[in-house]
Amino acid sequence: MKSKIQKSAILLFLSSFLIISCSDTENKIVVIGNTITAPLKNLFNQNTSDLIQTFHMNAADNAITITSSQGVKLEITRSCLRKNNLNVTGIVDIEFIEIFDKGTMLVTNKPTLGMVGTEKHLLTSGGEFYINATQGGEQLTLACSLFLNVPTSITGGTDNNMTGFLGNEDANGNIIWDTSTSNEFWASSLSAGAAETYNTFVSKFGWFNCDKFISFPNGSTKITAYVPQEYGNGKSLIFLAAKNFPNSLGQTSGTYPIGLECSLIFVAENNGSIRYAIKQNIILTANHQVTFESSEMATATTAEMVTIINALQ
Repeated sequence: MKSKIQKSAILLFLSSFLIISCSDTENKIVVIGNTITAPLKNLFNQNTSDLIQTFHMNAADNAITITSSQGVKLEITRSCLRKNNLNVTGIVDIEFIEIFDKGTMLVTNKPTLGMVGTEKHLLTSGGEFYINATQGGEQLTLACSLFLNVPTSITGGTDNNMTGFLGNEDANGNIIWDTSTSNEFWASSLSAGAAETYNTFVSKFGWFNCDKFISFPNGSTKITAYVPQEYGNGKSLIFLAAKNFPNSLGQTSGTYPIGLECSLIFVAENNGSIRYAIKQNIILTANHQVTFESSEMATATTAEMVTIINALQ
């Protein structure tokens, strides 16, 4: 009789566990991150466009040095620029974007994930940059490289393991960073007494990143994120902000170190603002799962969201 009572109690406990486990993900959908709906993509694109710094190269300039708002220098030689495979004359319009913090990475959908084989692994950044040149709205090309000079103090000082990565952006606006083998990259002071900088020659227009991979000493894991059904099918993304890495940002499409301390951040578009929820003090486990509820969500402007994410420890 006692044995039957014990068995019944065990079965009741297991049944309760299964009900609780199923209810956590009931009416939920997994966020994959491969597609982004137009409203969310447009929000990211607008936030990215708002960061553009515009410069002009005049016909008389054989070379120009551009200094960004944060002190990054970009040197362009006119003889490197081509329009329809011909040397460029006249006024040239130059666009430059610089991103150094995880808050700005999030609101522009520019996480720091680099390819290792077929997996996306987390990087820490010394700066993400977009460089482009046009004339009369027509795209120019490069016949030789541009020189990029980035103060290391912006991202906490020199890290000699940094190297150059080129950004590949897909039709959905997702960006993946690939190690650049054609771009020379080094960290040093360019003159006696000068501040240290990351220095590189950039051979193509588009996105470039000073980066290094974060090590995986304890094995790696994927993250499965569940959200309410109304936020599925590309209407939301889940980002990862790693603790102690202020210049890093991941997404649940990546592969991460087991034991990594982080915050997981739900992001969706809401009438031009950002709908978000944050789960802090997460320690990643094998086959990690997370569930976001509508009751956890709040709304913020882009500027507010940058401040909120950068304040995460």
